[in-house]
Amino acid sequence: MTSTATLTAEGLTKRFNAAPLFAPVSFELRAGEIVAITGSNGTGKTTLLKMIASVLSPTKGSVAYHVESKPIPKDEYQPYLGYAAPYLELYAELTAIEHLQFIAELKGKSMDSGECVSLLTSLGLEAAVAHSDRQVKQYSSGMQQRVKLAMAFALAPRFIFLDEPSSNLDAAGIERLFHHITDAAHNGAIVMIATNDAAETELATRRVAVERYVAPSRQA
Repeated sequence: MTSTATLTAEGLTKRFNAAPLFAPVSFELRAGEIVAITGSNGTGKTTLLKMIASVLSPTKGSVAYHVESKPIPKDEYQPYLGYAAPYLELYAELTAIEHLQFIAELKGKSMDSGECVSLLTSLGLEAAVAHSDRQVKQYSSGMQQRVKLAMAFALAPRFIFLDEPSSNLDAAGIERLFHHITDAAHNGAIVMIATNDAAETELATRRVAVERYVAPSRQA
């Protein structure tokens, strides 16, 4: 897939209480990049990822998406984005297939059960489980993480945002995840990963460092 997707951030920051959480962040990303958002604990990696993915509004700064050189209005982002994080809640009463079909419907598209099972099994969910009517509330944390990741990769979005995506995965699951990340980038997606994990960082082709905000010193 040839893609000219770009993502531009200008002066992003988020203020909690009196001071910004981190120093303003700016960058421009192009199709095929895998970007690790790095920084020490508490600097705001998750907050930055949420702002870039339009899950959270910045206090200052802006984010712009372009696909095939055309700007994407904010109210039309949904079909282009994929997002996964350990803290996201699944719908306890739905099956894995129903989760993927729900996401597809939100994007104005559809996925049949065969497509859903293929994606779920490619991320390590056992075929017997993926095919079943077992509700996700009966899943282990690792199985639920696979469903969340499948929802992020469903329908090959141009912009994929992953917060600590290896969480709750075994070695085989991580290998499958990394294959999906590199394959998505190869096919023209921009993938951003908020992480402190060495392997996830090594997978990235570029890093965006989040630094704590330091107030300017006052002159006497």
